[in-house]
Amino acid sequence: MSTALPTHAQVVIIGGGIVGCSTAYHLTKAGFKDVLVLERKELGSGTTFAAAGLLAQLRQNREMSNLAKYALELYSRLEEETGVATGFVRTGAIGVCQTEDRRREWLRGAQMAKAFGIEMHEISLKEAEDLVPLMNTSDLKSAFYLPGDGQVDPVGATQSLAKGAKMGGATIVENCRVTGIVTKNGVVKGVSTEMGDVSCEYLVNCAGMWGRQIGKMTGTSLPLHAAEHLHAITVPIEGLKKHFPTVRDFDGYTYFKEESGGILLGGFEPIAKPYGMKGIPANWKFTELAEDWDLLEIFMECGFERFPALEEAQIRHLQVSAESFTPDNAFMVGEVPGVKNLFVGCGMNSVGIASSAGVGRALSQWIENGSPEEQLWPVDVRRYFPWQQNSRYLHDRVVESVGILYEHHYPNRQRTTARPVICSPLHDRLKDNGACFSMIAGWERADWFAPAGVKPVHEYSWSKPNWFDYQKEEHKAVRNGVGMYDLTSMGKLIVQGRDAEAVLQRLCTNDIAGPIGTSTYTPMVNDKGGFELDVTVTRTAEDSYFIVTAAGTTVRDCDYIRRRIPADSICTVTDVTHGYAMLAVMGPKSRDLLSALTDADLSNEAFPYGTAQEIDLAYARPLALRMSYVGELGWELYIPSNFALTVFDAIMEEGKKHGLKLVGMQAVNSLRLETGYRHWESDITPDDTPYEAGLGFGVKIDKGEFIGRNALEKQKGAVLPKKMVMFTLDENKDVRLWGNEPVYRNGEFVDTLTSGGYGFEIDCPVGMGYLVNKEGVTREWMEQGSYELMVEGRLYPAKLHLRSPYDPKNERTKM
Repeated sequence: MSTALPTHAQVVIIGGGIVGCSTAYHLTKAGFKDVLVLERKELGSGTTFAAAGLLAQLRQNREMSNLAKYALELYSRLEEETGVATGFVRTGAIGVCQTEDRRREWLRGAQMAKAFGIEMHEISLKEAEDLVPLMNTSDLKSAFYLPGDGQVDPVGATQSLAKGAKMGGATIVENCRVTGIVTKNGVVKGVSTEMGDVSCEYLVNCAGMWGRQIGKMTGTSLPLHAAEHLHAITVPIEGLKKHFPTVRDFDGYTYFKEESGGILLGGFEPIAKPYGMKGIPANWKFTELAEDWDLLEIFMECGFERFPALEEAQIRHLQVSAESFTPDNAFMVGEVPGVKNLFVGCGMNSVGIASSAGVGRALSQWIENGSPEEQLWPVDVRRYFPWQQNSRYLHDRVVESVGILYEHHYPNRQRTTARPVICSPLHDRLKDNGACFSMIAGWERADWFAPAGVKPVHEYSWSKPNWFDYQKEEHKAVRNGVGMYDLTSMGKLIVQGRDAEAVLQRLCTNDIAGPIGTSTYTPMVNDKGGFELDVTVTRTAEDSYFIVTAAGTTVRDCDYIRRRIPADSICTVTDVTHGYAMLAVMGPKSRDLLSALTDADLSNEAFPYGTAQEIDLAYARPLALRMSYVGELGWELYIPSNFALTVFDAIMEEGKKHGLKLVGMQAVNSLRLETGYRHWESDITPDDTPYEAGLGFGVKIDKGEFIGRNALEKQKGAVLPKKMVMFTLDENKDVRLWGNEPVYRNGEFVDTLTSGGYGFEIDCPVGMGYLVNKEGVTREWMEQGSYELMVEGRLYPAKLHLRSPYDPKNERTKM
């Protein structure tokens, strides 16, 4: 490796682990020649060396799976290109199930795998034993086989990537610690190191366990905390098959692979051991921590059951090291908010080897083109908030984060550690009324309400969770009476200044230049026409707009707008999320209830749909928006936070006369889904356009220039290759849809559902997703098809809906 430090590089990468070397490799493949990798010690000496080297393909969605699939492709050919051995072997993998619930999870995984182009199928226990001769299956319910999975030598693969990067022109400097980052006017300009300063145009933080420390140099929130992580390797075991398929026993928290004739076993503890509360030692290099046999015990218990030969096998090495984990057990990738040209690829959560190839490629695409080839929101660094750097929060959460990978992945599964963080001003009122809380972006939100005598505790299921009947009552109350929910967690931004209108007109596809008091639904799209934001914009003054967005995307959306304000514009963006509570009063009786509390005229003529007014209510003057995300008449009330309690109490008291029912997020979701309302991230992403999503009414091509206009103008009125539709399972009401279920047309797979749930007013399972056809999705083509949805390995006949099955003309919101 080079020992001379250049004074300039086009791209500087901090960290020479497998992700940093992959990023350098892919940048050179993209044509970047002036790439510099700075490694504090030696390549792979931080976390990479301690990995087991497993390459698993199936992830939580198509995009994440594609990242992992690419690793198999790259590492199978990299040695031939570079001459440096990667140790790649395509061993296959077997997932075993101790319980019927786990089998159901794996059945859903198998249907997703098929949809994502990954071979995976259920096999008999005898077939599993034939593939892994010493494995005991007597206690198992089922097994699933993925023949395409593999393994790789982590250090060998890192060295091979480094060699490939250098062959492409990259420079790698070891034993060079970064001490600072230089920015100017919010743009990266260079780094300071122990060996001198380097100016650059782009900077990539691939520093692994040190990523959070590097992030602090620019005030960037990179929530990472290390935990002890281990695996054990036995002496050779007679009769063990060389390179047997990796065995993953999620119920036992343990995985097994062959290593030098013995068994390597490790896993993901449900209660992990945090490490590095006072920082990672400066001399960390291929460091192993003190042996902790107690930490190994849970894996050995599973090991003795799964491989009885382990009881007589001697452990020749117990490797205990450390690795960093994020609060949601998903890694971080992308351009960080607030600093231009500063990228990150770290916090790999023990899937760094399997994800390294895809992450490196995605980062190179991001730097070269301004975005990755596929949307990566589940791992986008902009999902994190500044407060999540808090060290106590990270310490307490990492105890749980490690085990997330192997836990039961039930729908709506909630984290239990590091809570509560953010509470609505109404939290205690909701709790007193029986709220069972869920959490998003740190916010505690009422998920559903337990009646008297019922504990407000989540009991998860793939079939009928314990809140199902209570969700139904809340859902029906909104449809037929009046309900109220607290969505204080919604992101709230104020865009103001002399040029606010011009800035937003350039960003929004809809026309937001209406009179004061106009509320407008609008996408903001990229140059390809894909959704970047999905928001409501309300004009509150000639030079001021109030924007409402989702709780989890507030950082991303605020950063997106700020980056696109021209330097010479007089326009600012302020996040006022915590300054306002939000109560939504929805249902056909909402007008009667609210009219009893205000002297404002709430009639259609005086207060039409899509408008906003400040009204007197209790002793407050909330901003009332006539909008709805649940498909019914209603108002969203944005109340200054210190007035929220009195407004809540007044509505609750008057609500007794109108049958008011408190409503949680589960019902809000089923209400919006039944009405066909889209959700950013699941139903609409940067890879989907408004016309494909059936939201073309939010595009005004003729209003003038805006980002993405050219792309959308070509789509308007054209036959598109995909189109959002809805499905119901009218004949199979006990089947549960949760999203990602494959859709079949005339027996052929077309795509997967983006959202799924139960429509309590239409009384059947309901889902939405895209129909895809390279020749074009016409109405005739859609209606000529016969449709089925695959759920847990079975196909069920589905009814196609070109509009929502409930209130298809969306008339009830305008009653």
